[in-house]
Amino acid sequence: MRIKLKSRREGPVPMEAVVTISTARGRNEEVIVHRSQIDERGIEVYYIGERDGLLLVELPRQSMSGHQRVWVPKSVVA
Repeated sequence: MRIKLKSRREGPVPMEAVVTISTARGRNEEVIVHRSQIDERGIEVYYIGERDGLLLVELPRQSMSGHQRVWVPKSVVA
């Protein structure tokens, strides 16, 4: 499953990028990923479950705030 990115910027090393995704609670999570994990549709995440119209997904790497799994609205699915 792919989710849309809110933003993307250069990462700490040349082949990485910092991407921002919107969560269900209106927060943003920043994740450092390898550029090969990003395309025009977003980044690949792993579907875990669904509840109350929200999706629980596992990010490709731990976010800067320490989260590996986050709830996202269905509207961010690419």
